[in-house]
Amino acid sequence: MSKADNALFLKDPAGDYPTIVRGEGIYLHDDEGRRWIDGAAGASNVTLGHGRSDIARVLGDQAETLAYAFSIHFESQPAREYAARLTALAPGDLNKAYFVSGGSEAIESAMKIARQYHLLRGRESKQLLISRWGGYHGGTLGAMSLSGVPGPRAPFASWLADFPHIAPCHPYRCRFEGCNGVCNLACADDLEVEIRRRGPENVAAFVCEPVPIAAFVCGVPPEGYFSRVREICDRHDVLFIADEIVTGFGRGGRLFAMEHWDVLPDMIVFGKGASSGYMPLGGVLMRQAIADAFADAGQEFHHIFTYVNNPLAMRVGLEVLDIIEREEILAHVCEMAAHLEHRSRCFLDRPSVGEVRTFGLILGIELVQDRERRQPFPAEAGFGRRVARHMRERGLNGATTSGCADGVNGDDLRFYPPLTITRPELDTLLDIVEESLAAAEKEVL
Repeated sequence: MSKADNALFLKDPAGDYPTIVRGEGIYLHDDEGRRWIDGAAGASNVTLGHGRSDIARVLGDQAETLAYAFSIHFESQPAREYAARLTALAPGDLNKAYFVSGGSEAIESAMKIARQYHLLRGRESKQLLISRWGGYHGGTLGAMSLSGVPGPRAPFASWLADFPHIAPCHPYRCRFEGCNGVCNLACADDLEVEIRRRGPENVAAFVCEPVPIAAFVCGVPPEGYFSRVREICDRHDVLFIADEIVTGFGRGGRLFAMEHWDVLPDMIVFGKGASSGYMPLGGVLMRQAIADAFADAGQEFHHIFTYVNNPLAMRVGLEVLDIIEREEILAHVCEMAAHLEHRSRCFLDRPSVGEVRTFGLILGIELVQDRERRQPFPAEAGFGRRVARHMRERGLNGATTSGCADGVNGDDLRFYPPLTITRPELDTLLDIVEESLAAAEKEVL
């Protein structure tokens, strides 16, 4: 079918979109017989791999039993079971769950929960939400208002809420004096500065990803960062919302990434891996005190989506938790993560690689024109796109971004494969990356 005959409205009208007809494990197959390693696990959501008959089976069984019940009028058994199971596994007193159809809806829900929570407590002026530049929280207008990636925001800037943003934790390109590549937590203290500038009585919540993968990839904060954030939020009666849409459900070797720092947020927002991509599913886990504020006031939550607590999604979510347990996915991720960290060090020998960052089964490679000065490639060089082309020619689909250095210039590569990837498959992926870097360097350097 020619592009002119395709009725789909595509993200890039000039893009080359192979038609995928089958997925199996870490692989995607198109209608022309080509096969790729899915190095980005779809949109980082196909965590348990493609073509799983166990998930398909429970989805079909549930569809025959009950496909839908509107949450305004009814509960369903799968929703009750999933809420009980997930809150039992969640850290601390994150005892209440609200389920929606994906990450953007979950962020919107968390924003409204935070606002109504403060209203119920008589803090009517608390309406600002602070987030970080470089973070990404979704495609809806509320979520985009929180996001700090210039490109997606630009066409809709006049529509976005004027929420404040602070600096991210990014030692490789830190803008604070005294950091020098080793975080001194000035970026965490920037939250305190912004809260005081806006007035603590006006700030409802701070929203951030434990590990960003948007404007720059795999920005892992050091010990002490989230403890400082938690202290600042507590001091000013500001809710701390962790966006675990990407990092939740095992990506970092624990069910939720925040467990690595032993810091409890007031809400965890999740999506993607909750269903391993087999059904649209996201949600919010909240601390007991937040739910109690609604119950004590006798107030309903003034918010609804059509597919809240959808039985099909709930049953898939339960099966995902079963698979994580019975296949010991978290232990497997820890094992593969150690191998990934060790193997990926070799990329630092390449002249185009400035820094390699890993967290669980996330790999970020920042590409530079001059390593000593950390000088990025100019946007017009398209170096990241060159590497991506060589990877696809060799059977690997990964993710790249541009503008990671200053919003315009700079490229990186990012990989978050299915969590079920084996050691030989991971080695193959890394071999292709190295070959592709070498090929692109010959063209440019």
